[in-house]
Amino acid sequence: MSYILNILELAGLNMLLALSVYATLKVGQFSLAQVGFWSIGAYGTGMLTTLYGFPLLPGVLVCGAACAVIGVMLGYPCLRIRGIYLALATVAFSEVVRVFFHNFKFQVEKGGKLVGPDATLGFRGIDVLTAWPQILCAVLVAIGVFAWIERSRLGLSANAVREDETAAACAGVNIVAIKVGMFAFGAFVAGVGGGLYSTYVSFINSDNFGFHLALISIFYVSVGGTERFYGPVIGALILTALPEVLRFAGDFRMVVYGVIVLALMVFFPRGLADEFRVRWTALLRQRRPQQDTAPGA
Repeated sequence: MSYILNILELAGLNMLLALSVYATLKVGQFSLAQVGFWSIGAYGTGMLTTLYGFPLLPGVLVCGAACAVIGVMLGYPCLRIRGIYLALATVAFSEVVRVFFHNFKFQVEKGGKLVGPDATLGFRGIDVLTAWPQILCAVLVAIGVFAWIERSRLGLSANAVREDETAAACAGVNIVAIKVGMFAFGAFVAGVGGGLYSTYVSFINSDNFGFHLALISIFYVSVGGTERFYGPVIGALILTALPEVLRFAGDFRMVVYGVIVLALMVFFPRGLADEFRVRWTALLRQRRPQQDTAPGA
């Protein structure tokens, strides 16, 4: 039971990472900066809770807010670039953050030993404050906020920006505010998720926040779906559990994993959630005319 619970806890953390990516995709921005915000939240929360005795909630909120501010500062320049150039710019940001923490050393004495980030040796001895209740609460709050956004005027404006910026601007939508706001919100979610991650695993290293994590975060959203908030949640759950399900494959586990992900992308190009939603809607539309034209209708 504890083994399954551990997988669900990791899946919950990955859901937060996936939702942070989804926040930027919702306004048509393909950003890989979330890994940078994730690492800032991880190191920042670890330092606040372990070195300075902050409770978990204030620690993650402070780091999430700091990431949101940085997200605003990064979001404005990124409005000028699109497509592959935006992806490259945000990858560069994440790499700058990774290299910074790779060389960052700040330790204080605690309990007769030095504790804190130690450059290439990582950050050991982070106080373990996060377990399944905290992760579950964070995921539920994030899902609730995204569900509210999608049913609000803000969500309609974000969808309009994603579909056609020119038409959205003509309709009175503030393109800059919507894009930068969602970018900052995604940064906040990533910062909170990173903080929960560091206080869950108790040891982090800058190498854990490299380009591979950025790609995996995109996989979560692509496999689950990009048009509704529950798509990234489903994708993160499936792709977190899949390597454990495939342990029977031994050394070929990751090969089978890659083949399955490729097959999902080929047969479900919109993502699992969006593909099933579209197919179900089409099926209902086909049945409705038959019911309307039935005898005695």
